[in-house]
Amino acid sequence: MAEMRNTMWNFIKVAFMKQTYLNILYLIFSFPLGTAYFVFLVTGLSLGSGLLLAWVGIPILILVFLAWWEIASFERQMAIWLLGIEIAPMSLKPAPDQSILGKAIFRIKSPVTWKALLFLLVKFPLGILSLVTMVVLVALTIGMLTSPVTYFFGSGPGDSFVGSVLFSVLGIFVGLASLHLLNLLAHIEGTFAKKMLGYSEKYTESL
Repeated sequence: MAEMRNTMWNFIKVAFMKQTYLNILYLIFSFPLGTAYFVFLVTGLSLGSGLLLAWVGIPILILVFLAWWEIASFERQMAIWLLGIEIAPMSLKPAPDQSILGKAIFRIKSPVTWKALLFLLVKFPLGILSLVTMVVLVALTIGMLTSPVTYFFGSGPGDSFVGSVLFSVLGIFVGLASLHLLNLLAHIEGTFAKKMLGYSEKYTESL
């Protein structure tokens, strides 16, 4: 009996956890940020590559390169703040006596640089997934919770007011399940960020 109460409480308490709403906030940001990253990177890389023969593409690619590192650094920090996860630093700590060119080459050789680029590009479809999931779950939950109200307007489910009330009670369960699902989605995105936006200790030890 105690185990059942614990199970029920673990299912219900998701609605009272601060982290749940921080996770939702992170998912909300995913779509607009992912869209902006994708447009910027695809446009910048395409334009820079297309103008390489005219030499104009070189500074464009350098600017895009510098920008995606800073954007990835922002994404790493946002994941730490909102999702509450630990992510290793992106910096590979090049030797302090290295020249600017040496530091640039060091960063180019870093797998974190290219994993970060992949992360930013994948952020776009992840943002779409987050948006669609939230819209569907919110619409479903609100539709079920307000079924007694819509019943009076002839558009509610069921053939009776009692049926619409039971449907509304079921909506509470659906709403709680939706919060668990959104937490799971945020956990998956956070795990992806952790793997893509932090350097590997094995790599740094081999340098």
